[in-house]
Amino acid sequence: MNPYYNLPPEKRFTQRLVDQFNADERLWETLEPRRKARRKRRPRLSRKRLKKLGLAEFAKARPPQDCIGQWIETSRTVPAICR
Repeated sequence: MNPYYNLPPEKRFTQRLVDQFNADERLWETLEPRRKARRKRRPRLSRKRLKKLGLAEFAKARPPQDCIGQWIETSRTVPAICR
C-alpha cells in the first residue's frame, strides 16, 4: 500500500521523510513537560546531562525505524537500500 499515490514517484520519499520529521516533532513536544519537571527536580544537573537524558527518553519513546523493502533510486544504475 502506498499512502502517497497522488504524488509523483520522485516526491514520495521526500514526503515520507517530512511526515517522519513532523511525527518526531510532535513526540518531542509531548515529552516537554517531563523535561521541565526534571529540570525542577534536579537543578544541579548540568545542561549537557539534562540534554542527554531528554534525548535518551526521546529515543526510548520513538518507534523503531523499519526500512525493509524500501528502495531509493539514485542517479546511478544501482539502487541503494535504506541510506
